[in-house]
Amino acid sequence: MNHAQFKKEKDLTYNKVPVHELINFNKNPENSVKVSVVVPVCNTETYLRQCLDSAINQTMKEIEIICVNDGSTDNSLNILKEYAQKDSRVKIIDKDNAGYGHVMNIGMDMASGDYLAILESDDYILPEMFERLYEVSVKHDLDFVKSDFYRFYGKNDSIVTEYEKIARDDKNYNVIINPSENQDVFKFIMNTWCGIYKTSFIRENLIRHNETPGASFQDNGFWFKANVFGKRTMYLPETFYMNRRDNPNSSVHNPEKVYCGNTEYNLIYDFLVSENKKDEFLEVYNYKKYHTYLNFTLKRIAPEYKKEYINNISKEFKEFNKRNELKFKFLSPIEINNVKWIMRDPDEFYYEFVKKSIAVSVILPVYNVEKYLEKCLDSLINQTLKNIEIICINDGSTDNSLEILEKYQAIDHRIKIFNQENKGAGVARNLGIMLAQGEYLSFLDSDDFFDKDMLRLAYNQAKNYNTDICIYESFLYDNLSKKEEKCTYSIKKNQLPKKHVFNRRDINTNIFKNIMGWPWDKLYKTSFILNNNLKFQEQRTTNDMYFVYASLLKAGRISILKKPLYYHRKNDNNSLSNTREKSWDCFYYALMKLKQELKDMNLYEEYYQFFINYALHSCLWNINTLDETIGEKLFYKLRDEWFDSLEINGHDEDFFENKYEYNQYLEIISSPVNISEDYSAYLLYHWKKKYSSIHLDNIDEILIELNDKETLTIKELKEELKSNKKNVVTPKELKNVKNLEHSQEVLYEIRDSKSYKLARAMSLIPRKIRERIRK
Repeated sequence: MNHAQFKKEKDLTYNKVPVHELINFNKNPENSVKVSVVVPVCNTETYLRQCLDSAINQTMKEIEIICVNDGSTDNSLNILKEYAQKDSRVKIIDKDNAGYGHVMNIGMDMASGDYLAILESDDYILPEMFERLYEVSVKHDLDFVKSDFYRFYGKNDSIVTEYEKIARDDKNYNVIINPSENQDVFKFIMNTWCGIYKTSFIRENLIRHNETPGASFQDNGFWFKANVFGKRTMYLPETFYMNRRDNPNSSVHNPEKVYCGNTEYNLIYDFLVSENKKDEFLEVYNYKKYHTYLNFTLKRIAPEYKKEYINNISKEFKEFNKRNELKFKFLSPIEINNVKWIMRDPDEFYYEFVKKSIAVSVILPVYNVEKYLEKCLDSLINQTLKNIEIICINDGSTDNSLEILEKYQAIDHRIKIFNQENKGAGVARNLGIMLAQGEYLSFLDSDDFFDKDMLRLAYNQAKNYNTDICIYESFLYDNLSKKEEKCTYSIKKNQLPKKHVFNRRDINTNIFKNIMGWPWDKLYKTSFILNNNLKFQEQRTTNDMYFVYASLLKAGRISILKKPLYYHRKNDNNSLSNTREKSWDCFYYALMKLKQELKDMNLYEEYYQFFINYALHSCLWNINTLDETIGEKLFYKLRDEWFDSLEINGHDEDFFENKYEYNQYLEIISSPVNISEDYSAYLLYHWKKKYSSIHLDNIDEILIELNDKETLTIKELKEELKSNKKNVVTPKELKNVKNLEHSQEVLYEIRDSKSYKLARAMSLIPRKIRERIRK
């Protein structure tokens, strides 16, 4: 180790800005420190406790937690002191603000552990992280070891996670890798925080963060240097690190840091030259620089900076090309073409590729829709709005769908195909959001088709009114009759504001029932979706309810285009909506996530009655449209659990908007318990709905045998049941019967009661109706 050089760098860092206080550094640990955890802190009071709790509760106790306060102006420092007082392993460096690179260097310089770890103060880690990574690192004498991780957003019970494979391919895990010999590691996910680094390795090679201002890209240099010097590295297919993606103060959301990435890669270049490693790593350097410039920076900077930025990177690319240092080994043909285009004519690239490139990104999940896909794609490639991209996510199709996509891609370069294992439309749409480059997003279904002017009209209205969401009307296309009719319930315009532009505050009716919770009749501003970290739920069905209503609640500007432009196919037996029996409970989890979102936005009290009415409507729609055998499962879930958790219980009739739904709710919640036929009484509604096209005369006059002495009409039976409802034992009442012997007595009493006999008689009604139908 070059002790003199390290000490020089350490002293320069320590004396760069005033250090106001060092806390707990004078307290010697009982055991030697195995892992020093550096936590950079700057105004993260919202997330800091969760972060610190996850660190102090590690199964490995021989750690120190070095918290570097970078001039926070919120309550972060007080929170740090609170934890330091309780646990001497928590150490604090309180200093003036000097940027992320300075924070990380001073924290690492003060570390006493055998290994170094980085824990961002808006993230958190799982308890076994350091014990497991330390065990593997010591066993294999590694310079550093990293693991897979989760990206997440939300909090408490509403956390949504996305698994990230840091090393991309399974072959790259659990093996010792020398990055100099296997430069594919430079294609791995770039981060510095999901692993641990041997302290001696970091200090011997003077691997430090560049101390540039702010908190942007300084981790790139540290990551690059660690890979350049590393000889023994490893990646584990295990997850310990939780990386937050919904911190609005995160530096990636600051569009004004235009040239921070360029500055960092200029410093990385200088490092390669100074270490005589430029020729060895120039290929991967060009690869990482391209992706930082074009796939990250250009997407995120403010529009007014884009033209200037492209002209500047054009000069940089030309200078590298003049020195024969523009290497393309790791770039794709499209990426190579973009570099050459930028060098040849940066203004043309700006106007054609950026300014005029993509107005709308169409995100199209595709799963076994070979019967309808060509009609769908024909209506997309013939849109009158031409500057679109069509992102097709093939969700593990087993029919001819992929071949159809590839055929159309050969015809139209705007079609982009991405393949994934079958994970559902929610996962596919989230991938589409991540890949999209358009100004607006359109989420379409691949078994539907569209008016040729749909995207042009919606885009023009969205631009004219600067809306976050533009909603348009739709047709219902009957797959059997081949006829279409205007959908009258997707947007209830008479219940919504008459203004051209409105938001939730302008709506005094039930937003959940007056705008349908599907995304395909809406055009979304991309920046609005990204800034609010809106994602689809990753479940088989009802994965769009949360996304649609959360976006409507958060949108500042909504407009309605009063023209039907979308053709939604119905009566397709293979569609997911018609196979909900496989995922009959998804709607409940969507409702619970929406409920939690209302609470997180502090809107639950305001929308309490609207939400509960919508929840009841959703519950009843599902039970009334599911197959009878699955409907029975849902019946018991609603009655015994879900009406409670959704807070539907406990309200009088005036609370509910729809009296028919309220009456059906009463029939479910007051049904007898432990009677095998109690669900059958509710199939009457199911059969009426299922055979609504068949004319049934005088249903109420059908005779039902109550017992061997008494026969009633359906009308009389319903009246009897209604009058006896108050005598029926409800689920809650039966749960209070603790004694088994007594519960048996209660059951015998129920079975001998008039209510029970009425319920048994009600169970015969569906059978009688079926008999009438067959006649």
